[in-house]
Amino acid sequence: MKKRRNSGECRAQNRVVSRRNGSIVAVGAALLAATAFGLVTSSAQAQQPGEQDEPGYHEVVQGDTLWDLSGRYFGDHYQWPRMWSYNTQITNPHWIYPGDIIYLQERAVMEEAVAEAEPAVHQEDFDEAEDAPLGHEDSVGLYLPLGGMITTEEEEAVGRIIGSPKAARMLVEHDEVWVGFGDDAYREDEEDELSDAEMEEIDDPGDVEEGDRFAIIRLDGAVKDRDGDKIGNKYYILGSLEITEVPEREETAKTSMIKESWREIERGDLLVPYERQLQLIQPREAEDDLVARIVDTLDPGFAFAPQEYVFIDRGAEDGVRPGNRFFAYQQWEGFEDPRDESAPEIPWQQVGQLMVVDTREQHSVAVITRSERELYVGDRLEMYRGH
Repeated sequence: MKKRRNSGECRAQNRVVSRRNGSIVAVGAALLAATAFGLVTSSAQAQQPGEQDEPGYHEVVQGDTLWDLSGRYFGDHYQWPRMWSYNTQITNPHWIYPGDIIYLQERAVMEEAVAEAEPAVHQEDFDEAEDAPLGHEDSVGLYLPLGGMITTEEEEAVGRIIGSPKAARMLVEHDEVWVGFGDDAYREDEEDELSDAEMEEIDDPGDVEEGDRFAIIRLDGAVKDRDGDKIGNKYYILGSLEITEVPEREETAKTSMIKESWREIERGDLLVPYERQLQLIQPREAEDDLVARIVDTLDPGFAFAPQEYVFIDRGAEDGVRPGNRFFAYQQWEGFEDPRDESAPEIPWQQVGQLMVVDTREQHSVAVITRSERELYVGDRLEMYRGH
């Protein structure tokens, strides 16, 4: 995991002071909800009050990363997504700063912190909020980035990142970039080097003004089924940017600031109309029974565990909504490869659970909330009405 070295102590101190002055309440609320949803699971490895000399939090020092801290406190570097899930104030796990507070525990410690914070948050507030509709401003839920999407048609981009004053290939939040829209989405030197087939068709969004926001996406290629037939286009949702300066000369690139980054951003990444990147996800009862399959995953690999994103072959047209839960099943004889077809005599076993984060017309993205063994592309998923 990459780490950012920051010599500006003032910024880190300001963030810590701000967090201590009230955001601990929001963190506690989100983590309590995460515990209730099954996205954060209890573990004997997590420190408990009074059982160890270490506190329930860690203050970041120069050189710390979530990878290193997970190895130190949980005994397993690969538990960093779990540590990240305890700290919803961290929008990008690659970026933590000296002075940041990293919480190491879940419900027990956070309830105590919330009880001591002002304004006070009481359990009845959480009970009432759990019945609030999805997206309700006062409701309690787990905030998750969209991550990615599968669409049947290619997304209609309206702009493109064409450059940056930063002397680095990878760009992240707070970096300045230059963007072009419509016919100005490519620099002249790029037009000379790229063929027509290599150049994306960029629509003109009309007047772009200071303060306008756009989402940043990247096409990862086509998603195909087991027969090799294309079922959709896979996109990474990378983050968002805001226009900070519109020059008087139309042919001059507009200046922007990256506001959010969920993974590294590069020159050439596409811009589409903005939609909220961080979604409040709450459990939502399914309206119908439904069978689905895992058709792809957000990140490369072949076996997947809790906190990782997968794509499923059912979407809004099938009645799937954010917050719906699917149960994962495998028909697997112990010595076989789980990705191979088993004999029909082998019974199906429930091996995990997923929660839908975002839906498109025919596909959805979901986060694995529980698994007894690794999940794979092709695994069967079932959603039950009323659950």
